[in-house]
This record gives sequence, C-alpha cells and structure tokens, in this order.
Amino acid sequence: METLYAIQTKSQNAIHFSPQQIVDCSSDGNDDCNGGDFPPSVSYLSAKGGKIATEASYPYGGKKDLCRESGINEIELGNVEYAEISVGDENKLAEAFTNNGPIFIGPNADSELFMFYQSGVLKIDSCRNSPEHMNHAVVIVGHGYDEGLKTPYWIIKNSWGTKWGESGYLRLIKDAGNMCGVASSAFSAKLT
Repeated sequence: METLYAIQTKSQNAIHFSPQQIVDCSSDGNDDCNGGDFPPSVSYLSAKGGKIATEASYPYGGKKDLCRESGINEIELGNVEYAEISVGDENKLAEAFTNNGPIFIGPNADSELFMFYQSGVLKIDSCRNSPEHMNHAVVIVGHGYDEGLKTPYWIIKNSWGTKWGESGYLRLIKDAGNMCGVASSAFSAKLT
C-alpha cells in the first residue's frame, strides 16, 4: 500500500504503514500472525473509510494484541480496488507488476529457510505452492537478476520488520515453478 500511496500522491518519501494494525484489527478471514490474505485486509480498510495507521504510530509487535483505535496517526488512502491474478502464472504476475506496480501475494512461508531467511536468492525445493498451502501475506515490489547465479528473482517486502532478511526484504527465485506459491494467491491493486 505504501508504494501505491506514494504513486498516487507523487511523494518522494515513503510513508510506512502498520502491518500490526491489520494483525490486531482485521479478523474477517485473517488469522492474526498465523496468516492473512489480501481481500479481508482490504475489507477492513474499506470499513475504516480507507484509513490505515502509520508504522511509527502503531509499530510491529510480532504477535496479535488488542486493536488500538485511538492515539494513532492514520493516513487516508481512499478506495482500494483490486483484481486477482491467474493462479500459478508467474508470467501474468510479471505482466501485472509491470502494468500496475506492487502485487500483494499470499505465499507458503512454512519453511524454516523462509522464516529465518537472511540474504541471497531464496530457493526452497520442498516449498509447497498450491493455494491451500498459502499462509502469509507479503508484497512484490520489484524483480531483478543475479548475474553471479544467473537467476531471476522477485523482490518481496515482508511484514516481519527490518531485522528479518535483507532489511525486511526477500529475494525469491523467479520463474522456478511458482516457488512457494508466489503466484498462487496474488492480487494487483490501485487506489482511487
């Protein structure tokens, strides 16, 4: 949402929004820190009039807590419109990213390699990729190519804070059979 908001407002400075607010307050179809999905999160934001707290005013805590509705700084996003991307199709995922910007995905994050990722291009041969195994919510914010490994990758922003991975980001191998379900539960969105 941060990137969509920056694009909409033509801002040079990113405002970081609160994933903790979604964990604490969005329950319809979301399961706290045990996994969430994009549609229920958008429904929650819509019910709040398109507002979300800044991360500075509602910081990440790593576990579900009571929903705070006062004493927080909220930004008005406006209406969030979204569309689901064809299940399992990384080409459609790349096309949607090129046309619409950030892609919200629900990958399988069960593997310890995913949970304790520190750096590099992640490839998990045993990672399940069917929609019923998706259990996390992250955002594709880019893609690239590792010249040394001769490997394309997705750049993914996680919600586990900046101490996880590469300052809060993951590079996941791209075009490798829908690794960890990167394209199994994917949504493009825009703010109106």
